[in-house]
Amino acid sequence: MTDNMILTTRELAKYLKLNEKTVIKMAQAGELPGFKVGNQWRFYLLTIDEYLQDKIVKQPARPASGIIESKSVDIPLSRLTNEAHIVLDLHSQEADGVLFELAEKARQAGIATSAENLLIQLKKREQMLSTAIGNGVAIPHPRNPSDEIFQRTGVIIGRSLKGVTFGAPDAKKVHLFFMICATDVIRHLNLLSKVAGLTSMQDILKEFLKAKTKEGIMRLLLESERARIISS
Repeated sequence: MTDNMILTTRELAKYLKLNEKTVIKMAQAGELPGFKVGNQWRFYLLTIDEYLQDKIVKQPARPASGIIESKSVDIPLSRLTNEAHIVLDLHSQEADGVLFELAEKARQAGIATSAENLLIQLKKREQMLSTAIGNGVAIPHPRNPSDEIFQRTGVIIGRSLKGVTFGAPDAKKVHLFFMICATDVIRHLNLLSKVAGLTSMQDILKEFLKAKTKEGIMRLLLESERARIISS
């Protein structure tokens, strides 16, 4: 699928794995951005992805299944990340340099098919709108996740002790990067929801900055998941 592709209600329903009638109701209620040609709804793929991603990041407490049914890909972050996916101290203090380090780590971990191609896709996404969400956190990801970019789904975690200017809405430097790597849009949105939930836990984020080892980062991930289960 291309960024400027126009989808019918049937195509969008298949894309989001929703009933076609549900898509029409959501469009009529203004819950999905679309436009009418005659009496038929049409949707820009790029606009749909932006809308859903923005909605999930701004409402991290809301499960992804509230927008799309994704129980089949509901996998804990700790199972999609390991010590080989973590960079304790990113060297670059420039945004593009950080994206390169994250892309190369994804290649080394056997997640990205090509660091170069992933880097291009990451830069395209940042040119549209920064993936920094404030409070020292960014969630870099490609515009259109696919198995052409990634061999498997996972999360790359990068930490910058000095911080990086990344166009954050609060103008603060970014210290923690959670790069989402997904082979399809359903897994992508599911992961985005999980990472957004994690980044809403300020105490855990502070501990991420203090962690001395990759093992410590993994332990914090497990603790955050246990905390969310208990509170739910």
